[in-house]
Amino acid sequence: MKKIFFILFLSFGLLSGKIVSFKYTSIGNMRLNVTNFGLFGTSFSRYIDPSTGEPYPSMEYPKFSKIERLYKGGLWVGAITPLGKTVTTAAVDETSVTPGSTQGFEFLPSPAVSDTIIEKSSIITSPYYSPDAISEQDFYCSYTDYRDFTTFPPEHVPLGLRVSQTVLVWSYPYIDDVVIVKFVLYNDGYAGDWDSVYIGFYGELASGSREFWGDNFGTTPYYQHKRLFYDPSNYLVYERNDGYDNLAIGYGAFKFLGMYYNDQRVSFDTMRVSYNWWTWRDMRGTVPDTTRYRIMSNGERDPDVDDNYVYTRGYPDPIPLLSVGPIPHVNIGDSIVFVMAFVGGTDLQALYENASWAQKAFEANFILPAPPPSPNLVAIPDNRKVTLYFDNIPEFARDPFPPHLRDFEGYRIYRGTTYNIEDTSWKLVAEFDKTPDDSIADVDHSIGFNTGLPKKETQGPYAGWYKFEDVGVKNGFTYYYAVTSFDVGDTLLGLPSLESSKLLNMVKVIPGTPATTDSPVGIYPNPYKLNSVWEKGSDKIIRFYNLPKKCTIYIMNAAGDLVKTIKHESDYGEEIWDLLSDKAQPVATGLYYLVVKDEDTGNVKIAKFTIVR
Repeated sequence: MKKIFFILFLSFGLLSGKIVSFKYTSIGNMRLNVTNFGLFGTSFSRYIDPSTGEPYPSMEYPKFSKIERLYKGGLWVGAITPLGKTVTTAAVDETSVTPGSTQGFEFLPSPAVSDTIIEKSSIITSPYYSPDAISEQDFYCSYTDYRDFTTFPPEHVPLGLRVSQTVLVWSYPYIDDVVIVKFVLYNDGYAGDWDSVYIGFYGELASGSREFWGDNFGTTPYYQHKRLFYDPSNYLVYERNDGYDNLAIGYGAFKFLGMYYNDQRVSFDTMRVSYNWWTWRDMRGTVPDTTRYRIMSNGERDPDVDDNYVYTRGYPDPIPLLSVGPIPHVNIGDSIVFVMAFVGGTDLQALYENASWAQKAFEANFILPAPPPSPNLVAIPDNRKVTLYFDNIPEFARDPFPPHLRDFEGYRIYRGTTYNIEDTSWKLVAEFDKTPDDSIADVDHSIGFNTGLPKKETQGPYAGWYKFEDVGVKNGFTYYYAVTSFDVGDTLLGLPSLESSKLLNMVKVIPGTPATTDSPVGIYPNPYKLNSVWEKGSDKIIRFYNLPKKCTIYIMNAAGDLVKTIKHESDYGEEIWDLLSDKAQPVATGLYYLVVKDEDTGNVKIAKFTIVR
């Protein structure tokens, strides 16, 4: 089994002053980790994402399923140069990763660009919106295999290769199971002209559930259950679990989409495509470049590692490499564009459908049919009520796919109790479908029941925005809301109505009383039972309500000792207490007093509550 020694440098100082960084995709249905030194995946690092409190995803599919599909992967580029046969690799069979200096992990962030991965979005409501974005979530970075003579890995001669990498992700339902990666490979001249160039991708696909194996499943026999396949007609490498991990259903894959040399399309059908796999640790960093080049260029297709292979020959723990070439000659200053995709599928049919859309996206130069964007959304909590305000921007959006029509049809309002939009708590609360009188669309047909759009607010900061009130929700409970927009679909392309993603404007809100000076202060739950969680998924907290806008909260025990002081200033008339004293000690059971001083009027209100076991 493998052990985790992966080092993810969040602030790794190098001679060039560059910093290694990473991000993971979040718009679509796959959470893929991307770095600015050519590595994909995390090798199942134990590093915790502070935004979720969970380990960073490597290649999680479906999103939030805790099913990982990739241990790690990376680009391989091989060529014959005046310095000999050279192969630069972003990943090999090693668990310790030191970017740019460990043999096999031979890229460093480019000195020509920013240290960090740059994010852009085509979504006009996104904080990353940029008019030159290609997809709903673009990641841009650049890295090279050269620095100076002191930072080369041992026994490796750089190609003088600079890579400009672009990651593309969409939330559209027909392609949200796909992440596309575009590599532009520049010959910057360190090793001279390149001859017989091969390009490959090393990707250890391995499906496993964190719930089945535990979050540290990199140290378990998780890797002993791969079934690995290659489809040469689609340049598709895919993997599934052998069934032992009954939670890890579905497939993970990578696929070659296309290649250009100096702006001329190069057909894979005219080139030598090699599919090789080997047993883990057979391709360590110490393997010479001549061996790597021979494997990249051998034109072989290794057998599928299916059930029959394992039963008859034993389990090999296969590590695949798909490669293509040769491009006969690349001058200094020339470039090669190479495009691939990571693909998921809940079953084999879905995998092939998703892979087909990845190919269509490439052929269409990434101009895809799209739903209208989600509107800007604001949620205002109130007593047992949440009021949503959202604008009408989606109604004027034109589909980026020709003929660029406005095909907006309506809005849908959703509510859930977790940030995971796949959770069963998410429900459709309301749907609004435009009537012919509402329409500014360029299409002459519609779908739905023509119920009409919601009413608009007439006054206040959200005057002119749509207004919707969700009543009957529980005070003190956490809710998540999203408002999506949908279109009429595209009958010519065989696409049903497309709907924007809930993730694009999801907001978190906790209903409760507004600030007030007229009502008695209160506590809930009261009594509070220790060692219980009254709100599903929350920490242990007590809520105080009907608070003045600006007040000081004193919590005292039955003996009159001050236990906790809390400052409150908000239009929201509620505050929480985590049952810890000012000295950060858990409080005991017993009777407590809530004393609230209104800092504007000086008035004091008192209530009492009990903590019991």
